[in-house]
Amino acid sequence: MPFTGTKKYLLVGVLVGLLAVVVMEFRPQPEQKTLPQVDNFLREMTQLKTRFHGQRPELWSRSRIHLERHLRTAEPTEPVSLILAAGRSAERTLYCLAKGLAAAFSTAHNASVLCIDGATTAGQDTNKVKMDIDNKLQGAFGEGNQPAAVIHHFEELPPGSTLIFYRYCDHENAAYKQVFLAFTVLLPQDHLDSQHSLNEVEEIVQEYVADRFVGPSHRPSFDQMDADKLSGLWSRISHLILPVAKEPQVELNGCQ
Repeated sequence: MPFTGTKKYLLVGVLVGLLAVVVMEFRPQPEQKTLPQVDNFLREMTQLKTRFHGQRPELWSRSRIHLERHLRTAEPTEPVSLILAAGRSAERTLYCLAKGLAAAFSTAHNASVLCIDGATTAGQDTNKVKMDIDNKLQGAFGEGNQPAAVIHHFEELPPGSTLIFYRYCDHENAAYKQVFLAFTVLLPQDHLDSQHSLNEVEEIVQEYVADRFVGPSHRPSFDQMDADKLSGLWSRISHLILPVAKEPQVELNGCQ
């Protein structure tokens, strides 16, 4: 029996609908650039956690959220940074863990890590150290092959030289946005009490750095560090401060 006009239109509509489904099924999906980066980062973080199993749960949860949020942002408006702190007995652990976090971030970008050790700058001219840090960070971040940097022994840097970090950590005005800076502070005590809350740890670290940089024995010149400048810098780099506990195997064997 011949189709009526209505049935013909209905059949055409069904065929068009099926064709649309087929086209949608096989059409290439838009590339989601950030997801592979995040997957790589999370995989590295999982491996890192197995090597540093003596750390507080908050260290892993907070650092992961802090860094993952930045990696998921296609066009970050500012860089990401954190401070790790430990007592003297955990010096190697402090460095290796900071380097591990930086490596996890860099792996997401298929890149490597820049490491700067403040302990090697003892007795050097402030302006020279400042220029050296600037040149190293520009070389790493500007070329894009090292989007993460570890600033180890931050407390050992000549106080005035740390003002260069305004350039790299000044929120929306920072020179580079898609980068990560991990600062470490080695405290004078043998270890950080595990009973300290994170707020207490923040206070301990801030007070120690302030004493080192602008304490009673400090005599700043006009272009050097003072309390106001330190306060401004601290507000830019201290978004997250986390305590690091000693890992006996790391202290014995170093970074693996």
